[in-house]
Amino acid sequence: MAEANKSNQFTQEEVQGIIKQVLDEVIGLSPYNYADSLNWNKQAVEQITKRLVALNRPYKYIVNSSLLQIGCGTGMNVSTISYWNKATDQSWQYRWETKNILVVVYVYALATS
Repeated sequence: MAEANKSNQFTQEEVQGIIKQVLDEVIGLSPYNYADSLNWNKQAVEQITKRLVALNRPYKYIVNSSLLQIGCGTGMNVSTISYWNKATDQSWQYRWETKNILVVVYVYALATS
C-alpha cells in the first residue's frame, strides 16, 4: 500500500474510542428495557457511522451492533468473516458491558479507492 494511503487508515484505539463514547452517551448506566433497547441500538449504529464519516476518510462503513440483557443466564456467540483487500480494508470489534447490558459492535471500513 502506498505511504499516503496508510495515513488514512484508522487505529484500533481510534475506532474503539468512538464506539465507547457513543455507547456511554446513548446507553450509559441505564437499566435494560426491551423497548428502550430498540432505540438505543438504532441510535448507536447511526452515531458511530456519523462520527466515522465526519472524519472524512476514503471508506464506506458497515456498523453492526448486537445488544442484549445480561445477568439472567443468557449466552451469546457472535462470529463474522469477510473477503476483501487486506491491504486497504479494515475491521474492528468492541465489547461494551454494564451490570445489565452487553453490546458487541463490529465496524467494517471498505476502501473506496
